[in-house]
Order: sequence, then C-alpha cells, then structure tokens
Amino acid sequence: MERGEKIIDASVAVKWYTPEEGTDRAVELMNKHVEGLITLTVPVLFYFEVVNALRYKPDFNPDKLKLVIASLMGLHLEKVGVDAETLILAVEIAYEKNVTVYDAAYVALAVRRNTTCITADEKMLKNLAGYPVEKL
Repeated sequence: MERGEKIIDASVAVKWYTPEEGTDRAVELMNKHVEGLITLTVPVLFYFEVVNALRYKPDFNPDKLKLVIASLMGLHLEKVGVDAETLILAVEIAYEKNVTVYDAAYVALAVRRNTTCITADEKMLKNLAGYPVEKL
C-alpha cells in the first residue's frame, strides 16, 4: 500500500472486531495507520455505522461495544465532519448510482480529498464503479 491518506468505510473496521473473510487485510491496514505509514480518514458517520453493525452480531453486548468505542477512539483516525460541499456531492452520487447517501458519503469524501475509499462491501464496489473505490 502506498503512503498517504485512505478513506475507509465501516465494513473494513467491523473486521477489526469480528473474525470474518478479510480480517487479516483489515488488520494490516489498521496496523499501517498505527505505525504512521498511512492515514486512515473517516467521516464522523463511520463510528455510528461500525458500532451499529456490531450491535447486531450475537457476540456483542453494551459492555463489549463500550470497549469497541474506546478502541476506535484510541486509533486516532482522521475524523472529518460534514460540510455542505461533501454532502451535496454525496447526494449527487447517491442519485447517480442508486445507493444510500451513507455509502455515497465515503466516496464523496474520497473524491473531495483526492484519494480512494477502501471497502469490503462487494455491493458498494459494484454499485459505485467509476468512482475511487477499491476492494479491501
């Protein structure tokens, strides 16, 4: 992986906390961030999506999710708040590609920051073809 910034979506981070296909690649990406080799950037929405996805996994409960939250915050990911230009672009992408504004937000952020969005979501990869989205 080259140096620089990458946008990651929640599907990548979920793999940090639950073993599934691609967990090894997700952890490798996280480790590169921790080592300062790359910067992982996320919209604030990311935190809600990660915790929500884990909330529906049977081996998680409120106490375990509190540990996940502490872990996520401890990673010092580059957090980006919402701004009108990124939100407008997300809406345009959502309509163009028939995806949720939530999914489009990650790609809009990647476009605005001139980088790529990394996802483990095959449907997102397919639906957002033509935009800077790459598979984990």
